[in-house]
Amino acid sequence: MERTDVLLVDDDRSWVQSVSELLDDAGYAVRAATDGEQALELLTNEPAAMVILDVHLPRISGIELLRQFRRHDRHTPVVMMSADDQASIQDRAMTEGATAFVRKPVSAVILLRAVRHYLGDRSASVEGP
Repeated sequence: MERTDVLLVDDDRSWVQSVSELLDDAGYAVRAATDGEQALELLTNEPAAMVILDVHLPRISGIELLRQFRRHDRHTPVVMMSADDQASIQDRAMTEGATAFVRKPVSAVILLRAVRHYLGDRSASVEGP
């Protein structure tokens, strides 16, 4: 069975490692990037079925990466994350084409539910257990 590819983009390497392991155990193929430029290169070379993207990244911000990505792909689900609680950041992410926005810290289990939900596993609830 082919595994669905998820791109995880965050500059917190330990968080990326733990979420990657969870998604891998759930049957997803995970690629990771720790800055926006690296993520853009990965998305350009090999599309992902879903992107989990932090707002604050080195080199290219998550918002700018989303804006550039949406020029070429309007359909791939992109879940944006940020610890910043300013409504303007969430509004900008949604305006630029984010599918959803979650506040950090977000549990890995909630992210797994979101991945299942947005990739079509309708038995998964983003909010519920």
